Amino acid sequence: MATACHMSLLLLLALVALTPSTTSAASPNPNLLNLHQLLQLLGFPPGLIPDPVDSFTITPAGLLPPTFDFTVRFKEPCYVKYVYLNYYAPVFTGKITFGKISGMIGHKDQFPTGEWVDMYDVTAVGQKLYFTFATANVTYDRSLFEEVKTCTNGPLLPADYSNELISQLPISAE
Repeated sequence: MATACHMSLLLLLALVALTPSTTSAASPNPNLLNLHQLLQLLGFPPGLIPDPVDSFTITPAGLLPPTFDFTVRFKEPCYVKYVYLNYYAPVFTGKITFGKISGMIGHKDQFPTGEWVDMYDVTAVGQKLYFTFATANVTYDRSLFEEVKTCTNGPLLPADYSNELISQLPISAE
């Protein structure tokens, strides 16, 4: 029977072998993992990060547990509505290991108060996702994030809210 150490090393080897250091949406390789497949391999629903991703990089950061630094690049700031309106900066970074994304920079949610709040961590446990924000912690069912949503790049919400302007847009990091 494989130990947790052996399983961690197998996961690390699989990710290093199947994931390029940089992947571009313009030149996909069917033999390599895309970002949404990688999320699933690490215990997250595929729609946790929206499309279109311009490119992403993943580099090993630790062995036990296998941990990776990641950078996701969008061509423009990305707005997408899950439970709340989400903002992704053109460059979104963090660390990922099985069931945990931490140290995120470049992602905010707009709370019902209208305030944009930094999201720092996401933990997947069973059918729940636990989100850590600068000012609150919230829990959602992972089924809300199964569908890969598409970004809007301007100050308007997606089509079903097209007449509503987003208030207090966060300023892009770039």
